[in-house]
Parts: sequence; C-alpha cells; structure tokens
Amino acid sequence: MSTYSNIHGTSENGTTTEGNAVPSSGLLKESLAAQLREAILSGKLAPGEKIIERRWAREFGAAQVSVREALNILIAEGFVTKGHGRSARVLRLTDSAIIHTYQVRGALEGLAARIIVEEKLPIADLEAAMVELRRAVETSDVRSVIDRVQRFHVCILKKPGNPFLLENGLRLIVPLYAFTLMRALAKGLDASPWVPQIPNHQRIVDAIRMGNPHLAEQVVIHITNHFMEHYLEVWGE
Repeated sequence: MSTYSNIHGTSENGTTTEGNAVPSSGLLKESLAAQLREAILSGKLAPGEKIIERRWAREFGAAQVSVREALNILIAEGFVTKGHGRSARVLRLTDSAIIHTYQVRGALEGLAARIIVEEKLPIADLEAAMVELRRAVETSDVRSVIDRVQRFHVCILKKPGNPFLLENGLRLIVPLYAFTLMRALAKGLDASPWVPQIPNHQRIVDAIRMGNPHLAEQVVIHITNHFMEHYLEVWGE
C-alpha cells in the first residue's frame, strides 16, 4: 500500500539549509504525491477524473515536472492510471473490471499456494501476516486493515519466487486495494466489513499448512471468489 512522507526542510544533498528549507527533489515528489493521494482519498479528486498537471502545479506552487513525478508514484501505488499518450486520471474500476480482477487473482494466488505446498516452503511469514491482519481489524482503522490485507496476499504471491507470477499478481491487487480504500473512505466505513473475512483468510493459511497442493489451490480459488462476492455486496456500484 501507499506510504506517507513528510518534508523536513533539507537541501538537495539532504542537509539543512539556512533560512527557508529547500526540500530535495525526492522529498518534494513524495510530499506532492502525499497531497494528491489525500485529494483522491478525500474525494476532492473523483474516480475517473482527469488530473491536470498545470492546475496542481499552480495549487502546490511547484514545477509541473514535480507533479508529473508525484503522479508516477501514485500510478505505481494504483491510485492513478495513465494510458500511452493520455492524461493521468484517478483510478476507477467498474464492477465488471473488479469481477475480472478477482477471477484472475484466484487463479494466480491459487497457483502460488500450490507451489508453496509442493516445494514445502515455510509459511512463518504468512502466519505473521495473518496475525497483523487480525490486529488491524481489531483497531478498526480501515487504512491499516486494507494495507494488511494487501500484505497478506502479496506474501502469497512472493513466496514461490516466480517473478512473472508476482508481477502479474501485483498488477491486479495493487489497483484493486487502492480503489478499495477510496471506496471505503468515501462510504465512511470502518473495519467491520473485514471482520467476517478473517476466518476465510485463516482458511487459506490452514489449507496451505495441510500440505495438499491441489486442495490448497482449490481453497484459494474458492475463497477468492467469495471475496469477490463480498466486495460487490459492500462496494459495488
């Protein structure tokens, strides 16, 4: 998920300058990205809305190139999308796109689960991710919950050590969870929608721990389909 950075008044080489502090280019783009991210999450920038670099450069008192670099950060985080030769826009996923995303996710994460079992890979990190997810739900902090859910699923995708599996999985889940956070904040939700999903995440861990590759794969596919149905029920258009 996204991270948040603060500018602390440093020069280009990271040292404090006399008088007005001048942020380094790296800190500047992170700060601009944080401000644009919050504009998206607060609804100031709506899903599907075009992000005009000149306008935001004027609003922030920054160079247009710095805004462009900030947008690249948000593209990587899934909050912004940009086609070749097109303007950047706030991410908007239709229900159809969400369904398609979950269908492919199920196949990819199911494959990852099968490989984890076949190669007898340790799952202590996945179990730790499950513990962190439970704790986040208990705090009822929706941002923390979505971050921990994403970490759990990224952990599954990473473990087989297959870069193609991870890359394609991230292309799906990063925008999905960015959009989930946008939807959740827009609706003013707390962590309650994730409470009934904790046992289903635990079922994934348990299925992998059982050591049957085919069963682990099928359980992940089945539960991912359940996640999709729940998603559309809570956040569908």
